[in-house]
Amino acid sequence: MNIKTIVISDYDNLISFWKKHYFVNEMDNFERSKLFLSKNPSLSVLMEDKGKIVGTVLGSFDVRRGYLQKVVTDKNKRKKGVAKKLVEETIKRLRKLGAIYVPINCEEEIVGFYSKCGFKKTKQVPMNINF
Repeated sequence: MNIKTIVISDYDNLISFWKKHYFVNEMDNFERSKLFLSKNPSLSVLMEDKGKIVGTVLGSFDVRRGYLQKVVTDKNKRKKGVAKKLVEETIKRLRKLGAIYVPINCEEEIVGFYSKCGFKKTKQVPMNINF
C-alpha cells in the first residue's frame, strides 16, 4: 500500500470511495474540491492498495492551525492502521508548513482512534454556526 498526494484528477475516484464508505454532499462538488486542493496543495493524501483507494485524509492549514477532514477508511481495511498512517502523514506535512497545533472535532466513538494518533482532550468546547 502506498500513500500519495491527492490531485484533482483523483476527484471521480474519491467521490465513488466516499459514497461507498462515508458520505458526499453538495460541498464535495468538483469546483469546491478543486479550490480546496489548490489552496492546500500537498496536504490531502490517499492510500492505495493495488490501485484502489483504501483511505483518505483532506488536510488544510491557516498559518497557525492544521485541520483534518474526510478521514475515511475502506470498511474492509479498518483497524489495520490505514487511517493512522494517513493522519500521521498529514500531520507531518502540516508541521513542515509551520502548524503549531491541529484541533479535531469528532464523535465520541472515535476519540480512542484520535488518542492513538496523539490527540488529547482539551477543555475547549467545540461550537459551530451552520449555514
